[in-house]
Amino acid sequence: MSKFPAAHRKAVRRDTNSKINVAASASGQVMVLICAARVAVVGMIAVVADFSFMQDQRNMMQTAADSAAMAGAEELNYGDLVAAGQADAASNGYTNGQNGVTVAVNNPPSTGPNSSNTAYVEAIVSMPEPTYFLRVLGVSSIGVSARAVAYKGGGPNCIYVLDPTASSAMSASGSAVIQSNCGLLVDSSASNGMAVNGGATITASAIGVVGGYTADSNVSFTPTPKTGVIAASDPLAYLQAPAVGSCAHTNFSLNGAGSSGSPYQLYPGTYCGGISVNGNSWLNFNAGTYVLAGGGMLIRSGAVMTGAGVTFYNTTGTGGYGPIALSGTSTVNFSAPTSGPLAGVLFFQDRSVPTGAAGSTITGSAGSTFDGALYFPTTQVTYSGNSSVNGYSIVVADMLVVSGNSMVSNNYSSLTDGSPVKGTVLAE
Repeated sequence: MSKFPAAHRKAVRRDTNSKINVAASASGQVMVLICAARVAVVGMIAVVADFSFMQDQRNMMQTAADSAAMAGAEELNYGDLVAAGQADAASNGYTNGQNGVTVAVNNPPSTGPNSSNTAYVEAIVSMPEPTYFLRVLGVSSIGVSARAVAYKGGGPNCIYVLDPTASSAMSASGSAVIQSNCGLLVDSSASNGMAVNGGATITASAIGVVGGYTADSNVSFTPTPKTGVIAASDPLAYLQAPAVGSCAHTNFSLNGAGSSGSPYQLYPGTYCGGISVNGNSWLNFNAGTYVLAGGGMLIRSGAVMTGAGVTFYNTTGTGGYGPIALSGTSTVNFSAPTSGPLAGVLFFQDRSVPTGAAGSTITGSAGSTFDGALYFPTTQVTYSGNSSVNGYSIVVADMLVVSGNSMVSNNYSSLTDGSPVKGTVLAE
C-alpha cells in the first residue's frame, strides 16, 4: 500500500510530465540551432570555396590584362592597338565576345592617374564567372574583372647581340673593358655564345645570355652573367629606312682636307660609292642624313671629325656594299638627331645586307664619342668608343667584338621621345 496520498502522487506525475515537456522543448531548440549552424557553416564553406576559385580566375585574368595592355602599348602609333591587345588577351585564354568575356582596350585610360595621357594604354578584362557552392544560396555567377595600364618607355638594355646561334657572338679579349649603365643581352643559344678571355672586364646593370658563356680566370664580370634567358627580338626593327635619293656625290674622296683654322664642311645627301677620307683631315658633318649608297665609309688614321644631329645610312649601290671603317687613331665626336624619325640613331645599316658580309669597325682615339645607336642588324661590329659625359650609346649588332675601352651611358635626356630602344612598362 502506497505511503503517499493520491493527491501527492498526482502532483508528482504533473511535475514529471512538465520536466519531460521542458526537456523535449530544449532538445528541439538545440536541433534547430544545430541545423541553422550547419547551414551557416555550409554557407561559409561555399563562400570561401567560391571566392577562392574567383581569386584564382582573377589572377589568370590579371595576366591577360597585363599582356593586353603591354601589347597595346607596343602598337601605340604603329598599328591597331585594340586588335593587338585583344589578341594577346585571347592567347591567355580570354577572347573578347566569347563566353561573356569583354576585353576593352582604351587609349588614354578611362580612369586612374593617367586618364588624360595618350601615351598610356589601358586593358580591362571582365566576365561573369559561374559559382558552384553559392548556387544553393541563389547566387549563380559573380562578375570578375582585372585592369592594367602600360606605356612604352626606354628598354632596360642598350647592348643587343642578335645572332641566334653563333659561337662567340659577343667576344672580348686582352685588356678590353666595357662599362655600361644599362643591360647587355646576347641572343645566341651556343654554349659559348659569349666568349671573354684575357684580362677583359665587363660591367653592366644586367648581363644575359640565351645559351652559355666561356671566360678564363682573369675575366671580371659585374654581375655574373645569367644564362638561359629569353631571346630578344630586334629592338629597332620598327625603324623606317631613309629614302635613297639621286647621287649628290659619286666616289667622294678627301685627302688632307680642312685648313686655315676651319674644318672642311660636308653636307647631307646621297653619296654613291661612299665616303673615303685619307691623311690628316679635319671634317665637320652638318646635321642631316648621309646615305652611303655603296662603298661604305672609310676614315684612315689621323682624321678629326665632328658632327651633331647626323645619321649615316649604309646601303648598297655604286661599287657594291662596303662596311664602315673608322680608324682607331682618328678622333671622332658624333651625335645623332634629337628628334624626328631617326632620333637617337647614329649608324643604320640596311637590313638587306646579307649576314656574313664584311663587318664594320667603329673605333676612335680615347677622346672619341659616339652618342647614338649603332645599328648593324645583319653584320658584325668591332667597337671601341665612349658616350659623351651627358650622352648615351646603344649597340645593336648581329655579332659584337669589344676592343679597347668603352663606356656606354644611358642619359637620353637630350632626346625628345627618350631612348630609341623602347620597352613596355606596366604603370598600374
